[in-house]
Amino acid sequence: MGISNLAFLWTIVFPLIVIIYYFFRKKYSVQEVSSTLFWREVMKETKVSPYLQHLQRNTLFYLQMLLFLFMILTLLQPYIKSKAIAGEQIIWVVDTSASMLVDDGKQSVFEKYKQEMHTLSKQLGGKSVTIITVDAEPKILLRDEQKIATIQKAIDELQVTYGHENWSNTMDFLQSIIGKKSTAVYIFTDVMDRKQLPTRTKNVKWIVRGTDHKYQNISLQRFGAIQSGKGVQAIAQIENQTKKNQQAALKVYDANNKLMAEKNVSLKAGQVTKTVLNDLEMTTALTAKLTVNDEYTADQSMSALLATDQSRIYVDQSLHQLIFKAFQSIDPAASTITSKQLRTIQGRNLLVTNQTQFLKQTQNPVLLIGRDDQKAFSVQGNIKAIDQNLFSYAPIDDIYVEKIYPEVQNAKTLATIDDKPLIQQTKNGHIVVLTDLQMTDWALHPSFPLFLWNVKEKLTATESQLGTFKPGEKRVISLPNGPKNYDIYSADNEYITTLTDNGSFVAPAKPGLYYAKSDGDDAFYFIVALEQQEKTLSEGTTFQYGEVSKKDTIAKDDSVFSTILIIMILGLLIAEWEVQRRYGFTN
Repeated sequence: MGISNLAFLWTIVFPLIVIIYYFFRKKYSVQEVSSTLFWREVMKETKVSPYLQHLQRNTLFYLQMLLFLFMILTLLQPYIKSKAIAGEQIIWVVDTSASMLVDDGKQSVFEKYKQEMHTLSKQLGGKSVTIITVDAEPKILLRDEQKIATIQKAIDELQVTYGHENWSNTMDFLQSIIGKKSTAVYIFTDVMDRKQLPTRTKNVKWIVRGTDHKYQNISLQRFGAIQSGKGVQAIAQIENQTKKNQQAALKVYDANNKLMAEKNVSLKAGQVTKTVLNDLEMTTALTAKLTVNDEYTADQSMSALLATDQSRIYVDQSLHQLIFKAFQSIDPAASTITSKQLRTIQGRNLLVTNQTQFLKQTQNPVLLIGRDDQKAFSVQGNIKAIDQNLFSYAPIDDIYVEKIYPEVQNAKTLATIDDKPLIQQTKNGHIVVLTDLQMTDWALHPSFPLFLWNVKEKLTATESQLGTFKPGEKRVISLPNGPKNYDIYSADNEYITTLTDNGSFVAPAKPGLYYAKSDGDDAFYFIVALEQQEKTLSEGTTFQYGEVSKKDTIAKDDSVFSTILIIMILGLLIAEWEVQRRYGFTN
């Protein structure tokens, strides 16, 4: 026990003044009485209980003394010394990757660590806590927080984000916020190597909590589906990471969660088993679910969109070289070929040319830049975008165009200059730009490659797929039907969120099959896939590294004393008021 504010010790003069006053006060007054009939009885009562009589006569004095003493103690701020977490500042680093969901049958590792953090929050001794979660990038959840209620609320709100932890970035980030303070860093994870910690140990103590247990895991490593002559063929690879032979059941569902096929699989210890399911019905996407007895379920489900041919970009050699360079920055696989070779390209590949004859075909999407069958004429005026979908990321109102070509008949106008068509779309869906790069400064603007990317996405995007994402991945996507409000749903038709700007998209955290849908439009399916690093479990260890000053392990808790003293002061004030109300100021 100790005293925080010895500077207030001088306040003891106040009770001393009251004591001196009571020494010099008038203690009695001479008064004549007509009879001493009851004198003897009063004296007997006084002699029988002298201390009680004294207390009754001096109640107000003792109440005032106690009141002054409690006020002095409150100012001095007494505290109790106790052991607390070492360090001037405390940092908790919490791994939120999928592997934290390993479960021993009672609770997951993640829930176990949350309980441990609740226990540690009661041992802080008034020190502040910073909580950092680890995913692809570290994120500060709390910064220098001292209120236990706020800390415990933040602990309760912690959720697994499924992304693979990036310890390299996290350690660099920690070094930047530790500073010169004596710091205790608690790392709650499943597995961490001592070599991953910084070499700095002065005034920094690293406390790493590992799993200390080898969990049993059987993982669905890979799953894919392709179209075959008789339907759909699905292939799954299952890895048995245990030391025993196991039996598993593999079930495959379609995009509507309908069971398509199931198969029992025998798994040899420590080996990967490949399973093929043939002649499945045609569907947009498939989901495989593994039923097996192990301690980690996050890697027992995978989804796959049906494989489709990847569209490539072919640029006519007769076009300006900057066009090919722009497309190459979008897709490094873009190629430049002759006009004659363009005619031999099959499939859904994007053809970029100025040969008007390509607009008549429907097999390949075409981006026509300029025309080879017409002469350009001069124009002046402002550019106006009519179809905002195509120019949502690439505004063109600030570019200069000297000449344009005559419009393509029976084509929809997407942008105009001087009220004349500048960009059109044919009935076949091809995009036409009625100018050459030599006739405009468009190539010097950032909007030019963005426009080409938007055209590529519009012309080559499949009708029902948005692709595959990592958990929580941020990506710019382009939906063919423009900037509408698209609701995101899981495969079980559970609402997740709403995509409002047709661009900035954050994938859900939980792996699985999802779809985006707007009123009147078809569903656009996409997959959130668990990273391969999160499908293999290792045994972790718990260890400590580095030291901090021992004086930082002493906590000063003055909250109990302060609360009790304030309550006592209020009680004494009430008692003093009651004594004065009943008896007045005694002599």
